[in-house]
Amino acid sequence: MNIYLDDLHTAINFLSNEALNIPHLLYMGGDFNVRNAKWDLSVSSHPAVGQVLMDLAESYSLVCLIPVLSVPTHYLDISGHVNSVIDLIFLSMSCAQVTHHIEPDLRRSSDHVPLIVNLLIAPENICVCKMVLKCDSEKETAFLLSVGEGLSQLNFSSLDSTASLDLLSEAIIGLFADCWATYAKKNTVTTQSKE
Repeated sequence: MNIYLDDLHTAINFLSNEALNIPHLLYMGGDFNVRNAKWDLSVSSHPAVGQVLMDLAESYSLVCLIPVLSVPTHYLDISGHVNSVIDLIFLSMSCAQVTHHIEPDLRRSSDHVPLIVNLLIAPENICVCKMVLKCDSEKETAFLLSVGEGLSQLNFSSLDSTASLDLLSEAIIGLFADCWATYAKKNTVTTQSKE
């Protein structure tokens, strides 16, 4: 997954809220637009947002890679501005021994430097997580009964405006989402999984 964070807080909220919808990650990299002493030696502070980013990456089982040579990744040709490290690479913990290179000489007219990493992606590293209900299972039956009961309790009689139709639609969506969250289970598909 490639990231460009113009607004770090919005992006962190997105990554937090979409955790179940984002598949297993081997790589997350890009312009994270945050300075932190953990990855930038020219900074003495540890802003809270940097720790949130690290915690979020850890929740995806990713670790921040330290480059072979620590040099800035973002260069500004503005007087008084310091070059910084805001472009980062996070890799799966299973690939954490991999190193990456920052190539300042390859940046050409860009203010960002290319980060280069070689990833070996073997079939066993590919993992897909989905929420599922096994067909003809007790959980599926309970899900269907719960949805049916919830639908029977909704008021379908007063659909006299767009607003009332919108409210009913939202109630139905919420009902299905709540029932799904209650009865579905997380299933990880790997190369050893059955078809």
